[in-house]
Amino acid sequence: MKLRGFWYDKLLICLFAAFVAVFVLLTALLEPKLAVAELVIAIVILGIATYRVLSAKHRYKKFMETASTTLDYSQAKVLASFPFPAVVCNRRGYICWCSKAFYSDIANGELNQASHIDMFTNGIGLDNIVEEEETHVQIKDRYYSVFTKIFKYQDQDYVVLFYLNNTRLKKTEIEYYNTRPYAIVIELDNIDDSRSEFRDSERTEIKSRIEAEIDKWTDSYASTLKKVSDDRYLIYTEQRNMTRMITDRFNILETVRNFEYKEKKIGSTLSVGVSSGASLKECEKNARRALEMALGRGGDQVAIKNNESYDFIGGVSKSSEKRTKVKSRIVGSALSELIKSSSNVIVMGHNYTDFDAVGAAVGIACAAISFDIPVHIATDKKKTLALSLVNKLEDEGLGHLVIGEEQALEIITKKTLLVVVDTHIDTFVEFPSVYAKAETRVIIDHHRLSVAEVNGAVIFHHDPGASSASEMVAELLQYMGNEIAVSKTVAESLLAGIMLDTKNFIIRAGVRTFEAAAYLKDKGADTVNAKKLFANSIDVSHMRNRVISNAESYKGCAVSVADFKTNDIRIVTAQAADELLNVTGIKASFVMFESNDVVSISARSLGEINVQIIMEYLGGGGHQTMAACQLKGYNLPAARAALFEAIDNFYAKNS
Repeated sequence: MKLRGFWYDKLLICLFAAFVAVFVLLTALLEPKLAVAELVIAIVILGIATYRVLSAKHRYKKFMETASTTLDYSQAKVLASFPFPAVVCNRRGYICWCSKAFYSDIANGELNQASHIDMFTNGIGLDNIVEEEETHVQIKDRYYSVFTKIFKYQDQDYVVLFYLNNTRLKKTEIEYYNTRPYAIVIELDNIDDSRSEFRDSERTEIKSRIEAEIDKWTDSYASTLKKVSDDRYLIYTEQRNMTRMITDRFNILETVRNFEYKEKKIGSTLSVGVSSGASLKECEKNARRALEMALGRGGDQVAIKNNESYDFIGGVSKSSEKRTKVKSRIVGSALSELIKSSSNVIVMGHNYTDFDAVGAAVGIACAAISFDIPVHIATDKKKTLALSLVNKLEDEGLGHLVIGEEQALEIITKKTLLVVVDTHIDTFVEFPSVYAKAETRVIIDHHRLSVAEVNGAVIFHHDPGASSASEMVAELLQYMGNEIAVSKTVAESLLAGIMLDTKNFIIRAGVRTFEAAAYLKDKGADTVNAKKLFANSIDVSHMRNRVISNAESYKGCAVSVADFKTNDIRIVTAQAADELLNVTGIKASFVMFESNDVVSISARSLGEINVQIIMEYLGGGGHQTMAACQLKGYNLPAARAALFEAIDNFYAKNS
């Protein structure tokens, strides 16, 4: 049995002896007595080292012979004859015996009395290997499957490990994985709106240059690009290239986002859908679904479909506002026909309804009343955050429209139309039982799409570029026919919803937002009356200021805790989160409170930080500038730590 390293050790000893001889000779010229002492010490050290080297082979053979005595003759003979590596160790993991194949192929000729099996199992503990039927390990550039067998000898347990070389199979598996097909569907967002100030020839050049950037990026990942329509592209690639794209965070997003023409930023973005599949056809189908998800979340991001879940990259820019109202006209016409063909209508928002949810519900109820169709708004008066608006409806003689869960369940029939506003997630609706019982549903929402969305809607009217659900309903009312009679109360309800979500026309207020407000103003809406709906008591103002005073700054974010309890806690925390955005240097605000072993977090931003992504990391959701989440089983310190981790994750992925 050849032991590697012995000749190398002998060479080192010879070099050391030569060095000592030269050193002693030089010392003898200066101090003979000191040279004699050095020579004696050197001879002793060299003698010991030489003995250890010359006896190493003998000692190792003796160790193997001693170790092999723990096995009887037949066992040792059988194991030694195995053509594949085998090793025996005690229950503590120390090697007692090994075959020649193990010694040469696995141990690389380096074993001693203290050798432990963990050195040759990628650090996997012996107990874990024994529990598994098969364990895969990698030794340098080779792959092995390890099988075990336990036996008892002389009242002690020993473990035999058999190493089966499956390098060829493993490399084939890796190559198969790396060549799995992926389809990438890319859509160029708001390209027409961003080029409105350029001439036709310049627009053509802009688009050509952007396509060249996409083509260049595709080539850098050895992929194939095909243009399938005016603003849409299809890419086929492999898993190995997809891994690199994800590692590089799809840097084509930033390239197009920052694209300039004649020293002017164009403002175009990309929405990307990515998916794998068993076939190219399945890849493309799922990639198109992923693209719809990316577009539904505001664009400028990548949605990667993994079975039934999605991973997202990007989404840091604001949703682009669509100037055209063609979709609103089509949905308005279809919704009016649905309402007319229904026996009754129930409108429902999200849990803890706010002014936007109630305002949008009042707008839909107005349409049903105009068509002489019985209509009700299902909400919990004890939980709503828009109680002042509900009270206003009662004062105006419309209080009978608002009903609770039990009443809603009683009046639902097969011909009942359920309209869900200001949410598209089934777990967020005010009354899940009402949603489950209704057979015909319509969804109207402006929040960015979540993976857990409401399914089975006859009409799914979704626009992440809209400021609010009230804005969307105000647009729909204009296209639902001349029968629609919008009263002053309805107009002010819708205006209050718009004012809430835009922070009085400051955040996410686009051209269509002001057009909707102008329409409502024309219908008699009074901005002063709408503003009065937001008035608070002096106690709420004091508590809000207390929350603001508790705030701390973390990476450009204001984080505060409401360390008290009140029936108005949700209003207090929401308003405090809004107020914290007025602090210099604060880009986003987070206010949390604890109730019934659940920590709720309200998040706000001015648009630079996407709080939806941060809240989704914690299991919540919302919009880019307004989001929330609930952490069950957390206390306030644990929730604070989780929030900081989510903020760190956002910066790590979107720096």
